Amino acid sequence: MDSLRDVVVIGGGVVGTAIVRALSLYNMSIMLVEKQHDVCEGTSKANSAIIHTGFDAKPGSVESDCLRRSRELWPELIGALKIPFLPCGAVMVAASETEKAKIIEHYVPNAEANGVEVRYIEKEELLEMNPDVSEHNLGGLVIEGEGICDPFWVTRAFAQLAELNGAEIRFGSGVERIEPADDDSHLVIVLEDGSEIRTRYAVNAAGLWSDEIADMVKDESFVITPRKGQFILTEDTLGISQIVLPVPSPSSKGILAAPVVFGGFLLGPTAEDQEDKWDRSTTDDGMEAVLNGVEKLLPGIRSATTIRQFAGLRAVCSTGDFVISPSPRSHRLIHAAGIRSTGLSSSPGIAERVVELLRSTDLIMTERSEAILELPDLLGESDAASNGEIICLCRSITRGEIERALSAPLSSTTLDGIKRRTGAMLGECQGNGCIPKLLDVMESFTASRGLAKAGGEEAPLKGLRESYIAGQAGGRDNEI
Repeated sequence: MDSLRDVVVIGGGVVGTAIVRALSLYNMSIMLVEKQHDVCEGTSKANSAIIHTGFDAKPGSVESDCLRRSRELWPELIGALKIPFLPCGAVMVAASETEKAKIIEHYVPNAEANGVEVRYIEKEELLEMNPDVSEHNLGGLVIEGEGICDPFWVTRAFAQLAELNGAEIRFGSGVERIEPADDDSHLVIVLEDGSEIRTRYAVNAAGLWSDEIADMVKDESFVITPRKGQFILTEDTLGISQIVLPVPSPSSKGILAAPVVFGGFLLGPTAEDQEDKWDRSTTDDGMEAVLNGVEKLLPGIRSATTIRQFAGLRAVCSTGDFVISPSPRSHRLIHAAGIRSTGLSSSPGIAERVVELLRSTDLIMTERSEAILELPDLLGESDAASNGEIICLCRSITRGEIERALSAPLSSTTLDGIKRRTGAMLGECQGNGCIPKLLDVMESFTASRGLAKAGGEEAPLKGLRESYIAGQAGGRDNEI
């Protein structure tokens, strides 16, 4: 019979991995299960990559509380996990007297209520900081504490540290159903492959599917609706030094322009409610909506060259706030759900809140005396020196860096996994120049070890090149 875990976290996005990292610091048996074959395969890989301060969150909400605590936690985490981070700040521009009044009368006091320092600047200072911003703007609200990170790195680093501290991470493991034990002493999580995991508690961090996980214990207390956000990536030089934000609408923070931590600028997202939780396609109408929105901020944006378009889905919750609490139908299922736009920003605070909920249960949670708190240098400069053959010319990624990513904890043998671990294929050519070489390196590396890890199981890498070629012929696009 499968051993009894203390906690199983369902979902390998940034929230789920933040939670499993926080739990791995305690002497418990911890597991994370993820339906896909890697972490960061959903909302966490397709967002604005902004670490928000929460200046605009509703004061007193669960979201604002998690953002407030996360602001205190991020500086240490960024250092310990070696997270690429750009403390560029943000500015919310006022395009009219009405928007200026809304900023001064609503957003300034809202930020103060949330403990976030902001200041209003006039047009001259705005243009000095961001010369490409429209001269028709009257000024803007500067939020110095906002910054840009690599969301792929954050999600992976949380999971890697958890694994180094003994947590089990299981990919390709979708949850089929959840059943309470006859004596209510634990839950039985039945996976799609028929295997069963017994656990004292489970944490529902399944993002878009968190309402479906809740429904498995007959909990209908919230409903998740997917909201698509389409993005454009350009590597043209733009005259902005900050994240440039519009005044938000009731349904969205708005279409923005922001630097990308590994180069270029991100434009978007749209806000399109839909029913399909898998539809992450981009459309001509969506791209036009992005350009129209950014054009109001940066009038010359249509001359920029697009190197990538992609879309992500946010989880819009019927409650209007984060749901971080035990299920009303089963105290052994803890929800970390309804995380719409600020999951990346608030993930450390959410994780801490979940830990506190579990500490109030019958679990014995003692801190691990020899817990690993800092991520080792898994992709260091020494890799370039050990084998400096350039594989990705756009990003100067070497064979040594690719091989190190293939052998590191929580490794991946998919092109998308290598892309998110090394930055290969993220440059101007978007992989057209380096994919053949990448496939050579991956096939050579895995052949030298006989087997490659894929989906949590050992399987031959045979057919990777053929699979990629077939996918391209069928019009499949590897997402960012």
